[in-house]
Amino acid sequence: MKQKLLLAFALFGLNSFGQTNMTIGSTTVQVDTIISGIDIPWEIIYGPDDHIWMTERKGIVSRVNPATGVKTIILDIEGPVHQQSESGLLGMALHPNFPATPEVFLAYTYSSSGIKEKIVKYTYNGTNLVNEQILIDNITGNSTHIGCRLFMLPDNTMLATTGDAQNPGLAQDLASLSGKILRMNLDGTVPADNPISGSYVYSWGHRNTQGLAAGPNGMIYMSEHGASSDDEFQIVEPNRNYGWPNVEGLCDEPTEVTFCTANNVKEPLVVWTPTIATSDLLYYENILFPEFHQKMLMTVLKDKELIALELNAAGDAVVNQETYLTSMFGRLRDLCVGPDKEIYLATNGQSWSNTSPNTHSIIVLRTPNNVGLSQMTLENLVKAYPNPMKNTLKVEISKELIGSLAVITDISGKVVMTFTLDSLTSEISVERVVSGMYNLLITDASGNSFVKKLIK
Repeated sequence: MKQKLLLAFALFGLNSFGQTNMTIGSTTVQVDTIISGIDIPWEIIYGPDDHIWMTERKGIVSRVNPATGVKTIILDIEGPVHQQSESGLLGMALHPNFPATPEVFLAYTYSSSGIKEKIVKYTYNGTNLVNEQILIDNITGNSTHIGCRLFMLPDNTMLATTGDAQNPGLAQDLASLSGKILRMNLDGTVPADNPISGSYVYSWGHRNTQGLAAGPNGMIYMSEHGASSDDEFQIVEPNRNYGWPNVEGLCDEPTEVTFCTANNVKEPLVVWTPTIATSDLLYYENILFPEFHQKMLMTVLKDKELIALELNAAGDAVVNQETYLTSMFGRLRDLCVGPDKEIYLATNGQSWSNTSPNTHSIIVLRTPNNVGLSQMTLENLVKAYPNPMKNTLKVEISKELIGSLAVITDISGKVVMTFTLDSLTSEISVERVVSGMYNLLITDASGNSFVKKLIK
């Protein structure tokens, strides 16, 4: 694994980082602390309200203003939540049509004749999360090995990962919901097209999956914790056995080969031995940040780093991996991306479990899209109209920008169009661009970047 990281960087304490610049490969980014003093931020999501939605493992859901760092608690369930070792309030997902359907989905553990896990949804009333509805209850849990990442699929169903609850045999037991990836309708019912009729089970043979993300090809990828060996990066497929506990990592031992052949086991794309403690995943696109552009980014806990995984064109193999930020910010639990492609990272301290409560942070890496010239300067150099766009976008630039690269991206960062500004005035057909909000990114010969928001 190759490390490629050049730094002009200073740390101001373990969990509070002063604003400074960092060079990653050839890209200079600005790093800053959005908020500190939080307690194991487990899930962070950049919401459509321009706030970061965050779960803290002790039982708190908040909205954090990324501009000011102000944290507004919208749910406090510290009483019902059982937090011990790795258990507590874990994954969160927003309804795909949020805020028109203001539903928020959560997974947490509670105590009831042992540790159990449930998946619920709340309604956001503009101030708080209210009206808990239980979707799946009574999942066998434990203090460790419980997942639980939630992920919305394009068909408005949801995946949820569960761990083996320290009982490895449950991962192969199709009557148990532990050690699985589950798929459910958003009302908690079982989808009619699930691979096992009447069952939430989508795939099985999992030890402790804590990362789920979609790639550019529609494939779903996951990261999974191994025991002392074989952390895994995998493609998620329905009705597949992932081997645990009979198989660790690849099918490369005689007994594993026999089990894999008999049970249609899906092998991982990458394994890490010794383990590094893989966490969440996110596919990132930003042509101005080539080190991360079109890579799957994975946060890492034990080895305290961020890994960029480059996939082949088919998306079924990893052709390169690079490691960044090693031991810079401690354990990295989760990440999300803002509208200007800035990257937010949830830090979880220096050690496993929660030996230093209320000392964790969300930091931001501001990319060249938002640390370049100001919007005022852009308005003097670039005109793009009509805005809202119709079928043609006209871009007028000053002579200093002739030859610049122009990119239109959607709000998730996906590249929609790329073109070169070869003259003072360019007319670009945007007839095939669907309705929505976009960013026009222009990079000049010196590497300065400009951003202008567009609407279609």
